[in-house]
Amino acid sequence: MDNNEMQKKCETLLKEFGKPSFVVFGWQKSDKQFGVVYSQHNMPAKAAAKSMSWALNDIIQKNL
Repeated sequence: MDNNEMQKKCETLLKEFGKPSFVVFGWQKSDKQFGVVYSQHNMPAKAAAKSMSWALNDIIQKNL
């Protein structure tokens, strides 16, 4: 599945929630290749950026 298809699926999912929302989604495309997309639905950019900052910090603290 390419990035555009995955982007559309994520956008559809967020609209179904019916709430302001934001998601970053990663998946394995092939043995050595990964794809990453993000979608936001009625969520302010500042709130999405703050959410990403928290998530990145959490990943680093738990995995590195």
